[in-house]
Amino acid sequence: MSTIVVIACPPIPGHTNPLLPYAAYLRHQGGFEVHFIGGDAFAPAIMQTGSIFHQIEDSRVPDSQHQLPPTPERLIDKVKHAFIDTTAHRMRSLQGVLESLRAAHPTREVVILQEIMFMGVWPFLLDAPLPAGYSTFPTVITFNTAPLAVSSIDTAPFESGFPPDASPEGRARNVAMYAAGKPLQDDLVNYANAIYSQLGAKQKMTSMDDWCYLSGRLLQPCSPSIEYPRSDLSPVVTFIGGLSRKRNPIPIVLNLPGGLVSDKLSKKKRIVVVTQGTLVLDYTALIIPTICALADREDLLVIALLGVKGASLPDIEIPSNTKVFDYLAYDAILPYTDVFVLNGGYGGFMHAVMHAVPMEIAGAGPDKAEVASRGEWAGIAVNMKTDRPGVGDLRRAIDKVMESKQMKSRCLHIQKENEDLNTLQQVERVIRGQT
Repeated sequence: MSTIVVIACPPIPGHTNPLLPYAAYLRHQGGFEVHFIGGDAFAPAIMQTGSIFHQIEDSRVPDSQHQLPPTPERLIDKVKHAFIDTTAHRMRSLQGVLESLRAAHPTREVVILQEIMFMGVWPFLLDAPLPAGYSTFPTVITFNTAPLAVSSIDTAPFESGFPPDASPEGRARNVAMYAAGKPLQDDLVNYANAIYSQLGAKQKMTSMDDWCYLSGRLLQPCSPSIEYPRSDLSPVVTFIGGLSRKRNPIPIVLNLPGGLVSDKLSKKKRIVVVTQGTLVLDYTALIIPTICALADREDLLVIALLGVKGASLPDIEIPSNTKVFDYLAYDAILPYTDVFVLNGGYGGFMHAVMHAVPMEIAGAGPDKAEVASRGEWAGIAVNMKTDRPGVGDLRRAIDKVMESKQMKSRCLHIQKENEDLNTLQQVERVIRGQT
């Protein structure tokens, strides 16, 4: 009998949507029976993959958290209340699915593929009582949907946004920064351990790195060239590459409005796409400044993506060279794009990587600054080092990206590196225990 795969994700778009193509592939190409624990809002998309859907409560990050200053304290607070606080419910949801599967299939192997912030697995891996019918807990594979956040002698702490530095001076800097941040890290680990203990865990986490390493296998969906080199990286981490559009098993609506890219195809204009993702909806941060910066550029077509269906810009005059859309699939427009301007969301970043599109990244805060720094370090993006760049700075950065043949060449090299890893097959092989 085939292995049963249980996919578990927090009900947040950036943590659920990346796993959908893998669910479809494992079900239809891999031949697995796939169960998917996710939020009700994602049920239609999950069932479209051929997976059996199991509902958990939605978990929304309060709008107030998006307004906090971009500090390490914000990251710690967000992880506590948007993720760790959901552990009990996530654990119960997972336990219910596992017990029902064992009752129906007493001898079949079960493998769990969890998105790293699902949270319901950790108490079990820390020796909480097993679900009924299990003598050992199922194999767990962790899938990361963000830049790799593990500590290293060669890198500064994750929230710093600093590039790697393995020189003696750099390593001394890194050690000092980890020491300075240890009280905050310890506070988070202690907070998690208290909850895990209440849920029956007999062991404790020792550091935040345990979320990456504790399952024994972490899948990082990119190639090594867009992650920092770490001489002390655990072999638990496997780089599986990003997912290219041509290999995506889920049909994507790629229709563009008529004539939108005709000037690009006739080589009359180049295309700049700008977005702030789906969460940061203050369009004065990046979208409106980008439109203003390029308003007089008749050699360009500017396409602004608002990220939410039904969204609109405030009452501003839209230049003749600009088109605004509430939503447009990245895979539809990025094949025609010369420069992608974004605020550092990892999903948008990886879409650009897989389409070999050079980027201008205006990201701040613990997560987006790390994406921007990696793009700059890999040679595929200009890092604006702010989430509110000025109009003049935007214009200069976009021109720099557009004219850099070296950056475009680097994008093409990294695109191929990712495609050659064949991410879908890699995940299948890991589940089958072949690697």
